Amino acid sequence: MKSSRNLTGVHVTAGAADSSLAARELSFLVRLAQAAASTPRPDELLELIIRETTSAIGTDVCSLYLLTDRDLLLTATNGLNENMVGKVTMKVGEGITGWVAESRKPAVVPDVSREPHWKWVPGLDEDRFHSMASVPIESGPRLVGVLNVQSTERREFNSGDIDFLRAIAGQVAGILERSELQRRTEVQLAEIRLSHDIHERFTKLSLDGAGLQSILEVIGSLAGARAALYSVDGYRVRGVGESSDGMPQRIHVPPTLSQTTAREVRITAGRPAKPLDVVPVRAGAEMLGLLAVGIDEEAVDDEGRLRALEHGSTVLALELSKERAAAEVERRLRGDLVEEVLAGGLESDEAERIARQAERLGHRLPQRAWVVVLEADDDKTEAALAARGQQDRLDGALTGLIRSRMLGALTLVRSASAVFLVPDELAADLSAVEKLAAQVLAAAAPVMKPGSGSVGIGNLANGVSELARSHVEARQALRLTRRAGGRGRVASYRSLGAFRLLLEVQSPDALRRFVDELPMGSPCRLAEPGHSHQLDDLPRRAHRGFDGPEARRPGDARGDQHRPARPRDARHVGPGKEKGPGASRGPGVARGRV
Repeated sequence: MKSSRNLTGVHVTAGAADSSLAARELSFLVRLAQAAASTPRPDELLELIIRETTSAIGTDVCSLYLLTDRDLLLTATNGLNENMVGKVTMKVGEGITGWVAESRKPAVVPDVSREPHWKWVPGLDEDRFHSMASVPIESGPRLVGVLNVQSTERREFNSGDIDFLRAIAGQVAGILERSELQRRTEVQLAEIRLSHDIHERFTKLSLDGAGLQSILEVIGSLAGARAALYSVDGYRVRGVGESSDGMPQRIHVPPTLSQTTAREVRITAGRPAKPLDVVPVRAGAEMLGLLAVGIDEEAVDDEGRLRALEHGSTVLALELSKERAAAEVERRLRGDLVEEVLAGGLESDEAERIARQAERLGHRLPQRAWVVVLEADDDKTEAALAARGQQDRLDGALTGLIRSRMLGALTLVRSASAVFLVPDELAADLSAVEKLAAQVLAAAAPVMKPGSGSVGIGNLANGVSELARSHVEARQALRLTRRAGGRGRVASYRSLGAFRLLLEVQSPDALRRFVDELPMGSPCRLAEPGHSHQLDDLPRRAHRGFDGPEARRPGDARGDQHRPARPRDARHVGPGKEKGPGASRGPGVARGRV
């Protein structure tokens, strides 16, 4: 008889298999195949394999190790400690089982106690076994695992035993492959069904117009925890239950989420700190927000949670895009109507008609209001605000101010500017509206950085038809302030003093309105001879900053804040006097170059 050494202390004995052995093998393999076909459950299939193999070979125990990554995992046994199933692992090349997996060759060990490659595993209850045979389980070029048989008595496994084991291993490989294929197919079908059901549920919510709140509730129910929506900079936008749901009001946004390929990221946030899964909500390459979902330690449906996050973020992106588009259309429509009123040139009844249209769309134009205009101070800041997304940021900042401090005011944002219509109920006088304008400037400053902006205030409009006039005055105040080098200022049209004459002196009506605002008593009329003493006094008042003596106290420097610089070549002429060349001989006239 001829023998060859495959492993130290391991011998394979060559011999011829007789016809009875071949018949026995064939009968066993047919029976195994039939039993496997009628056993759909994987655990029952593995028990069948090791039970039939033990009976066919005539050994005391059979064990099945399956390859997972680079380790061999004890998957089934009928004689070793079954509590160790799923816990014992062997590295490829480790012990006799690992050597068989690495070499892809069978091994026979008559006495395991004398085999150097034998690895003792505590708790596996192998000390009572004496002999062992092991064969690789292969499916084509791929290693599936290793099949071992052991006996308590010393046994010389011959070539017939090894051939039989190899035939069983080949059949087992096919059975396991089919079982794994079936398992994967069932998993994929389950995932498809789950994905379809979740998609159908979210799609119905979106089509029904349920809104972001309902979508977040469904995401939370599917994921097994609370869900909330955050802005791209980490601030809470909407959620389920708001402050009572335990979700933090702000989260730290990991830099990895800004990448277009980023998916869910696990972070900790809140007090006390809790783990959250954060998913970007994207519309194409643009990130619209962040979906954050709490983590329930008892939840086991990871696949359902993953699908809820994936589909939920997609539907949230769709809903946010719809909301943004609808808001933009409505905002532009209402804004166009308001702009038409502010542009001027309308009769009173036409202005009132447009105001009623704007009110039906949600923009109520007040009858008495101050017009406040916010503009960028320079072209660079204006261009930066015109960039994509900046107008939304500016609108959001100003809307927040309106809701918290100026409820009832109307905001119209256009590119790099904004117009506020502040009802006189919110600001009874110029001082009050100047305070509100300062708040507008403070709210817009973070959006305008590193640039700056200024706010102009027109005079109080006493009707919808006067809003256009007040709007022009507010923008004129801004232009004159910038010409004087002012940046980041609040400028009212009324405080401009004599500078307004440079804009309006061509209009007698404008001059009368200007005089009306001064604390000088009843206005004079230019056409009334002998009653022009107040106009005669006008240059002196202009020189003093347009503060009447009754409005100015000794030591009060308030009037000096708006005192215009006296023109260098101007001549101040009192009644009945004339000074310098080119002076008028008429009473009370100031002449000079400006």
